[in-house]
Order: sequence, then structure tokens, then C-alpha cells
Amino acid sequence: MTTLLMICSAFCYAQKTAWDNLAHPLFYAPLSASSAIEGPIDSIVEDKQGLMWFTTSNGLWRWDSHFLTKVSFPSTLNSAALPQIQHTFKDHQNRIWAGTSEGLFLLDQMRSELTPVEVQKVSDISIQNAATVSVANSEILVLAEDRKLFQFDILSKQLSSIPLPTSMRIYALCIDDKNTLWVGAENGLYYATYDHGVFGVLQKVNALPNDARITTLKHLSSGQLIIGTARDGLFVKHQNKQYEHIELQGNAQSAWVYNVVEKTDNTLIIGTFGHGLVEIDLANRTQRHIQSNRLQPLGLLDDNIWSMYKDSRGLVWIGAGNSLNILDSRNTGIKHIFGGLDEPNGLPERKVHSVAALPDSLVIANGQAGLIQVSSENGVQKVWWPSSKDPIETLFINKQGDLFASSNFATVSLPTINRVPQPIGSRERSANTFTGAFAQRNKTLWLGGTDGLWRHSHAAPDETKQILDSSIPDRRISALLTDGDDLWVGTWQGLYKLTFEKNSDSVVSITSAKHPPLQQQFISDILIDSLNQVWVTTSGAGVFVSDASQQSWKQITHLDNLPGNSVDAIAGESHNRIWVGTSRGIAAINIDDKKVNPVVVGKQAVNTPYARGAATKTSGQALVFGGNNGLTIVQPLLLDTISPPLSLVFTTINVVTQHDIQHRVDTSTEILTIEPLPKRLSFEFAALDYISPESIHYRYRVVGQEEMWTELDANHRSITLTRLDPGNYELDIEYSYDRTNWYPNTLTQRFRVLPAWYQTPTADVIALIVFAFAIYFLHKLGLRHHRYRQRILEQKVAERTSELVAANQKLSEQAVALEKASLTDALTGLNNRRFLFQNIKRDLLKIQRYYNDCEDKNTRPNCENDLLFFIIDLDHFKRINDAHGHQVGDTVLIETQQRLRRVFRDTDYLIRWGGEEFLAVAHNSSRHDAHYLAERVVTIINNAKFRINEQTALKVSCSVGFAPYPLQQQHYDFFDWHTTVAVADAALYESKSRGRDTWTGVLSIKEHASENSLSFIKQQPSRIFDFAESIVRPKP
Repeated sequence: MTTLLMICSAFCYAQKTAWDNLAHPLFYAPLSASSAIEGPIDSIVEDKQGLMWFTTSNGLWRWDSHFLTKVSFPSTLNSAALPQIQHTFKDHQNRIWAGTSEGLFLLDQMRSELTPVEVQKVSDISIQNAATVSVANSEILVLAEDRKLFQFDILSKQLSSIPLPTSMRIYALCIDDKNTLWVGAENGLYYATYDHGVFGVLQKVNALPNDARITTLKHLSSGQLIIGTARDGLFVKHQNKQYEHIELQGNAQSAWVYNVVEKTDNTLIIGTFGHGLVEIDLANRTQRHIQSNRLQPLGLLDDNIWSMYKDSRGLVWIGAGNSLNILDSRNTGIKHIFGGLDEPNGLPERKVHSVAALPDSLVIANGQAGLIQVSSENGVQKVWWPSSKDPIETLFINKQGDLFASSNFATVSLPTINRVPQPIGSRERSANTFTGAFAQRNKTLWLGGTDGLWRHSHAAPDETKQILDSSIPDRRISALLTDGDDLWVGTWQGLYKLTFEKNSDSVVSITSAKHPPLQQQFISDILIDSLNQVWVTTSGAGVFVSDASQQSWKQITHLDNLPGNSVDAIAGESHNRIWVGTSRGIAAINIDDKKVNPVVVGKQAVNTPYARGAATKTSGQALVFGGNNGLTIVQPLLLDTISPPLSLVFTTINVVTQHDIQHRVDTSTEILTIEPLPKRLSFEFAALDYISPESIHYRYRVVGQEEMWTELDANHRSITLTRLDPGNYELDIEYSYDRTNWYPNTLTQRFRVLPAWYQTPTADVIALIVFAFAIYFLHKLGLRHHRYRQRILEQKVAERTSELVAANQKLSEQAVALEKASLTDALTGLNNRRFLFQNIKRDLLKIQRYYNDCEDKNTRPNCENDLLFFIIDLDHFKRINDAHGHQVGDTVLIETQQRLRRVFRDTDYLIRWGGEEFLAVAHNSSRHDAHYLAERVVTIINNAKFRINEQTALKVSCSVGFAPYPLQQQHYDFFDWHTTVAVADAALYESKSRGRDTWTGVLSIKEHASENSLSFIKQQPSRIFDFAESIVRPKP
């Protein structure tokens, strides 16, 4: 068993190295284009909590995976001329230092503020580089100016100069594990040993070229020293003190090496200026050049690499141009091969429609480029069927290695011997037909498409026959799988099993899967695992899996952690798991307990959606999925199956005191002490997932206040507690990716709120005693005073009672008058709009109840219960005001209301609608009698002149428009009363347009009017006459 495991591991490592030749690393970009940082990121460092700190041209910034926080300088410094931060670094105690143009500063991480080192000579140094060494009871900092070198003892605050052997510009510093100082300069490499508290004289390394400009230094965990130059590539100093030269290859041959990080053991990433990255395998001395390519998803953003840093999680941070990239070096079991990047031996086009595995290579249907044979060693080797014209969407390889393929208008076989396409067709089924699924049983080839299931024999092609009968509701075939004497058939709606006679192609029975939800789904793929369980993927309902008897089924969806319910393909079974590709990622499902492990999700799922059926398993147990941008390859043995818990940290804790003063709280103490009577205590926190922070969910509880958990999402990572009582509390915070499985590394913060002086137990006892004495004294005093006051009060109560009765009567009368005034027009004495708004709803409800009753009893409503709305407008009223004055106009309005009262009943509403307009609402009236009322209104207004005074009488006429409610009896609740008034108003304007002194009415909207017409009327009531039955006053 041990030998077998070693062989498998060795094979997978070989596969890893091979696929790495073609794979494209993903470079995540955590910062938005509108972030506050300016210029390139010069240095990157991680603090002990896992928070990241960046130095840019506009300062030092903290990144907590969600927000940038700028570090401030002390308020005592001149804000108009602050020091320029030139280098940021971390010592062995995880303190962060900033080297500036005006000396050295120490970062106060709690307050995000830089504190200057108050040593005069230090403040005079323009620090451009630094290195640290931990000795005895102190920490030594080596600080470099452009052409000067210093040693600073943090404990004693002693600064001393390190003499340079010659005038030289310093580019790089490094201190190795033996406390040897290495200095990279414009004229070579120098070193000095540490002895008795000081570094000795710098000595030049003669093993390097004399004119080598040393631009970066990196001490590896293996003890090797990596030396980067401006134009001579790399040099490696081995532990045996031998130096080895590594020339950079290709376009990066003479690149300026800016920085180096150790990606993994024996693997380096070299950052250059203008030539991107170079990955070097020190074990076999292979190199790979990585440059910015706008066509690549999640590619390197810029070829100018200003800084690099590998954090404690294994993430490589890259300051590329004026932006930031993150390379995740941890999980080497997932690789992406993108197409359409115009690379030698790369996939010519982006989309992969289908993929199948040969023993030593993959066959890929790539865009419209035909079939491509891809080797893990050499990439694209051969192209078959280049004349396919359309994308090849179906691939199948039988046990003999013959390849079968289909595009939209062709189905072919490509025999192993020559891979020359041979059409598959017959008299019954043309070779120009699309085939969506292939299967082979014995020597019979089974073809499935939208035209049904076909049995085809190469020996007798004319016997090709469609075998599904009308008992299957949907005979459009989407997936096929042979299993002994059975053929599983997936259709556009359901799954079926065909059972054959032994050693024959005669169908004995056709049975459907006994699971109603499955029979409603589009079947995208089928697989039978090593436990004889049937796995079926669908386009919208997740995965269905049967038990070993294939009788009962279990459904697996996003609720079980599946990344999406649209499952496109099954790659196969590997390591006791079924590997599936969905519209949102790749998942591995345990065949025993059916637990789902999302493997490729979020930003890593750059090739989603994966194409239907575009998945396979290689002979090396690698799972391959084809999708929108190329291939995703999963190697299970190399997967990081157990993800370490994220660092869950507080980014800020603020307290607002009783005096409205806000200040930050030191989070380094185990128990926080909060001053008495805090108004607000707020906590901001984050789980430091720098790749997919938006996917995290949080929950918290405050033990001592609330025991229940409260959930938060990634955009609300703050907790605010108000008006806290004195006492001890504990805040617990947890995180999860799926809101089901919560990680156990709870972030806990205990705190104590101090009591105010009057909230202490002593104050409570004193207050109780004082209160008791006060009650006794007041009781005695009150009894005596009460008897006296009782007599006085009884007398006054009698007097006040009579006064209050009179006052209440007066107030009641005033309230009635005010209520009436609020509903009445002051000039005419008529009701106003407010009166209508208060009373009309009651009338409408009465009508709607009547129509509801008619509808329930299936009787036709009569027209005797309508509401009739009349809008009455005095003609040329403005002329009366202009010619005779507003006082005469008011007289006309008063006389008008008097005449209108003679037309309408007391139970009807008569309302001054505005200006010279009046609105009358007639109750329990027939719409067919409405014109009689309108005629009476027109007649009573213009029949007799309006007597203004003894000398003046005016001839006044009016125009009337009316409409009933409801406007249409069939849709009595479609229009509200506002629309009815608008229709009456439209009728009024029709009267105006016909010369005034007349009336126009709308009786009903035509019965055949559609709902679209009704909606149009509601939007534009003025168009009512296009759809309604109307009536106008006959001309005299």
C-alpha cells in the first residue's frame, strides 16, 4: 500500500509539473479602480493579526479585506509638509516601522498613527531601505540612505554609522540567519558580520561581476541567498558559499530585477520592471515568464512590479503598476488553461464546448477550431476535423479509442487509426443531423438527439432505427450511459432505463425513474459509481443520486452547499467522490454520505458556466472541465482539502462616553474596561479572506445581554451596543461561508462597564435609608397639611365644577363650528374638497358592495345606484371679474350656489371645486337620467339674469360635463373616483369646445373595451370619447 501511494504521489507530481507548463495563474485584484491610493505600491507588510499595510506615494494604508484606512502622522507635525514614507518594514517582534524622508517612525496599529523616533540624528536620515536583526535583549535596525548606512539599537536608542568602503549607491539590504548583513550596491555585493553589538567592516564579494548592480536580496528558508541584479539576472549563494548564476530567459533576459519572493520550497517569483514576473524552479532550473495580458481573465494588471510580499497565509501580494494583485500559491491542485490568448501551443479560442480524455492527452472542442489534441507536456499537438465549420458540442470515446463527435449539422466518427472524419448516417437518419449524446453497447452505437434515440451498426448502417415509442412523453435525448444489459437515457424531461435481452439489442422494457421531481428535469449527464449508485445532473434542480438498488433517489441542491442548481457535467469518480461542474463552480460529492465540498467557487471559478457534458477524467485521475474561457483542471491529491481558519480580528473598537467624546479602545488587553455610562460601544471586525471577502457571513452574540446569535453579511461588519448597564460582558463572533457550517475559531472580546458613583452597592444602601426617612417625614407633614387642604379644596371644587361645565359647553360649540368651517367654502357656504375626501369613500364602498352582491348572485346590476359626478364651470367668468370687479364676481358665485341648490337634493354633495368651478355628486341616480339634471343646471343658470344691484343685471351661462361611477359595470372596480372626475372634466372641456352654454356627458365605457384600453383611459382620461358612449345637448 505504501509503495502504491508513493507511485500515485509521484505520478500526480509529474502531472502537476506538466500541467503547470500550460496553466495560467490567477491574479486577484482586491482594490477597486477608484481606491484612494495614488501611485505605485512601494512596499507591503503584514502585521501580527494578518492585516496588510501598503506604502504608496500618498501615505501608508491599512487593508482589512474590505476597506482602506490611511495612517496619520502626529498632529504636532506641519500638515502642509509631512514626511514622505519611502519604506515600510517589520521587525522580529512584529512591530511595523516606516522609514521616511525625515527619519524613522513606529506605527501605532491601534490608532493607525505613526509615532516618530525621538532621536535627533535618526530624524535627520532619509531612510530608503532597512533590515532588522534580533540580538540578546534588543533589536537592531540597519537603515540605509542613498549613500549612507546606519545601525540603530531600539532599546538603547543608540545610532551609529556603518562605514562604506567606497562611495556607492545602496539598493538592497538583507540580514541572514547567521546575522550577516548583505548590502546590494551599484558596484556589487558587500557583507559584514555582527559581533559584540556592531556590524564589522563591509567586504566585497568578488565572485560576482565587478559592474553588477545588485537591486534586491532575499534570504530563503533553505539558507540560500538570492541576489537580483539590474541586467545580469540572478545569482544564488549556496550554503557552501558557492555562487551560481541564473540567466533570465526570453524577453526578461536583461530585465531589472526589482524584488524576489519564495512562492514555495525551491520556487521563486521574480518581479521585474517592465517585463512582469518570472517563476523559477530552483530544483530543475526551469523558468516561466508571466506578463500582463488584457485578454486573460484575472491576469497580471501591469508589467512594472514595484513590490512583492508573501504573507503568513501563502498569498503573494504584488504591487503591479498603480494597482495591486494577489497570487494564491497555496492550492496547487486547481489549474486554469485559458484560450484565445495568442500563445504558442495554447488553445486558439476561449470557449471549450466539449472535452474527452485519451490515455495520454485530451481532445478538446475549442470554439470553431475543430478538435484539438492537447498534451499536458506540449500543449496543442494536432487538430482533427478542422472543416467542422460549426462548434463541436458532443464528444465520445469508446473503449477501442475511436472518437465520435457532432456539431450542429454533422455527426462523424474519427477512428483510432487515422482520425479522419467519417460521416455517420443512413437512409433513416442523415449524417447532417446533430447528435447530443453517444453510447456504445457491444458493437452497437447508440445516437441520441432531438430526433430521438437511434440504434446504429457500422456493419449494417441501413438498419439504423429510431427505437423509442410514443410511451415516452419527450423523446429529445440529452444524455446516454450503458451499464451491462441496460442503457440509461436522459431526455429533455426525465430519465429512462432500457433493458435488453442478453447479448442482443432487442429492448425488453423501458422504465422511467420512479421519482416525480426528476421526471420533470432536463438531464445533462449520467454516471454510475463504484457503489452502483446512479448519479444524474439536471439543468435546474441540482443532482439526483439513487441508492445501490436504484429504487430511491436523493436530491442535492444549493441548500446542501452545491454551487448552483444548474449542473452541466460529471467529470467522473475519483477518490471516493463524484466531481461535477455547475453554472457557478466545481464541487466534489462524497459517494457515501453525499456531503458536498465546493472546490472551485467564487472568483476562482473563472471558466463558468461550464459547458454541458464538457467534463472528463484523465488516466492520471485529474478532473477536467471545459467552460467559457478554457479549461479548469482539478488534481485531487494536490488539493488543499483542509482550509486553515481565517484570522478573525477587530479592526476598530470605539466608545462614545457620556460627554459625547469618542475615542478608540486598546484591543490588546484581554478585558476592556469601559468608563461609566457609555452612550455607544461599537466594534468593527473582519475575517481576513483577501480573495473572496464578499462571500463571508458573520454572527455574534453578547453574553450577559443577549444569548441569541445575530447574523450579519460581509457589508455590515459592525456591532453597536448602546446604553450598557454596569457589568461584565462577552462578545463572541463567528464566520461561515454557507451560513450552515460555522468555523470554531470564535473571536471573543470580554469587557466590563464600570458603574457611576450612584450605581454602586454603597450608593444603593444610602439611597434606601434616605428614602425611608424622607417617606416617614413627608408622611407626617402630609397628614397635617392634607386635613387643611381638604377643606379648602372641597370649596374650590364646587366653584370650579360649575365653571368647567360652562367652559366645556362653550368649547363643544366652538369645536363644532371649527369642524364645519374646515369643510365649508367661506364665500359660498358650500362644502369644499376636504368634505368630499372625507365622505366619498363611504359612498364608493356602498356601490362596490352592491356590485359585489350582483356578481355573487350572477345578476345584472341596474343603473339606479350610480354616483353621478357633474363639473359645472361658469362661462367667461374672467370677463365678469375684469369688467365689473371681483366683488361682482363674488356675488355671481353666491347667486350660482343658490340656483344650484334648487337643482340638486339635500342628500347630494354640492362642492365649490375651485374658482368658478362647482362639483355636484348625485346619489342613487341613474346614469341614463343624468342629462336631465345637466339640462336643469344649464337652464337655471342662463334662464334669468343675475341681479347684481338695482342698476346692473348680468347674463351668465355655464358649461357642464358629467360622468357616472362606475365608468364600466363589467369592471366596476377598475377606475377610482379620481378618474371619474377626470372623465367628467374631459366632458366639460368638450362642452367648452362646442361653444359653451351646453352640457356633455359620458354614460359608460363600451363593453368590448380591452384591459389595455381601460389602462390607456386611466392614463389619459381626455381620450375617453374614443372608447365610451357619450351624450351631448342637442342644439336649439
